[in-house]
Amino acid sequence: ERHIPARLRLRPNVPPIAHVEDHARRDLSGYYAQIEDIDRNVGRVLECLAELGIDDRTYVVFVSDHGDQHGCHGHFEKMTPYEEAIRVPWMIWGGKRWQSHPWQRTNHMPNHVDLSPTTLGLAGIPVPAAMQGYDYSWLMRGSCWAPRARLDNAPQEAYLQCVVPTQHAPSVDIPWRGIVTRDGWKYVAMEGQPYLLFNLNEDPYEMANLAHHAHARARRRELNERLRVWIEKTGDEFRLPEFAENGS
Repeated sequence: ERHIPARLRLRPNVPPIAHVEDHARRDLSGYYAQIEDIDRNVGRVLECLAELGIDDRTYVVFVSDHGDQHGCHGHFEKMTPYEEAIRVPWMIWGGKRWQSHPWQRTNHMPNHVDLSPTTLGLAGIPVPAAMQGYDYSWLMRGSCWAPRARLDNAPQEAYLQCVVPTQHAPSVDIPWRGIVTRDGWKYVAMEGQPYLLFNLNEDPYEMANLAHHAHARARRRELNERLRVWIEKTGDEFRLPEFAENGS
C-alpha cells in the first residue's frame, strides 16, 4: 500500500515499452515493501543486541543472493550479467570500532567465496589453508591501514558465472562468464564470443556496449585474458574467444 506502482520511478535503462514498464512497476511495489520489512526486522535484531549489552562484541553480517532486473534492459528476474542482477549487498556491522567509525564503504571486489574466510577472521578463528577465498576482516577490525602485500593480494576482479541458465522467459538462456574490475570495467563472454563490455565509471547504467567496438579492442583482449585466469584458477570449463596479439 505504501508503494503505488504508477508512482514509482524506474531506472533510466528500463526501455519505454508499455508492458515492460507495467511489469516492472508491479514487481517493484512488492519488492520495495519486502525491503522495508527486512529493514524493520534487522533493526529489531540490532536493538535486541543493544538491550543485551553485547552489541560492541557482536558482528552482524547481512548478505543476499542476487539482484533482479525489474525491467532494466528489458529483462526480469536474474541470470543476466547486468549490474542490477549481479550486485549483492554485503554489509557488516558491529564491534567497538563502529562506535567511532559508523560507516565505511570499500571499492574492493569481494566474491561469494570470500564470505567464509572473512567471517572466520572477524571471529578470530584461523582460516584453513584449504579454504578458497580472501579474508577481508582486516577492513573491519581496527584501522583500515594494511600492509602493502595484503592490499596487493586482494582480488582485483569479481568473477561472474551463469553455468546453467534457469530458462526464465524474460532473461538470458545461454551460459556466460565475466568479470567486474576494481577500476570500473565489466567484460562478459559467451562461449567463443564476446558479449558485453562496459566502462562502468562513465556508463553506470550500461547503455553503451563496447564489446564489438574497434577502439575497445585492446581493453577487450586484456579483460578476456584476466577472465581466463579466473576460469583456470577455479577449475571452470568454458571456451573463451581467442583474439590476435593486435587485439582484433
